[in-house]
Amino acid sequence: MAKLELEGFDDLLDAFAKIGNVPDEVLNKTLTAMEKVAADKIKASGESFGIRDQESDVHVLDKIKMNRPKKTATGGYADVTFSGSRTRSGKSTRNAEIAFINEYGKRSQQARPFVGQAMEQNADAIANAGAEVLLEWTEKEFAK
Repeated sequence: MAKLELEGFDDLLDAFAKIGNVPDEVLNKTLTAMEKVAADKIKASGESFGIRDQESDVHVLDKIKMNRPKKTATGGYADVTFSGSRTRSGKSTRNAEIAFINEYGKRSQQARPFVGQAMEQNADAIANAGAEVLLEWTEKEFAK
């Protein structure tokens, strides 16, 4: 009759329990690191599409705002938005609206999907930024 023994199984279960209980502070640092990379990549992508209003001193790409991370039942998220507005020819327009029109276009303007392209092309870099924070935490946690 065969006998199966598992050594270290309790340690493995303990490790999974620790990973499942990532402190809010670590989760926030992880999301913030990812959000920073995403914001930088969005700005670079916008620059490559030429999204600069030459008639205004307020540029959409300079108004990218990183918001505070939010915790959810399944983990959390952090979003990048466009804050403020710019005035041109006496009319004020929200930067979020300008970014939206650039991203999706309109009848008289072809789409320049700088946000979608930045997210798609840099998904690994964004994920890696968060992974580095989590790796650092797990190394400290398991060294105890």
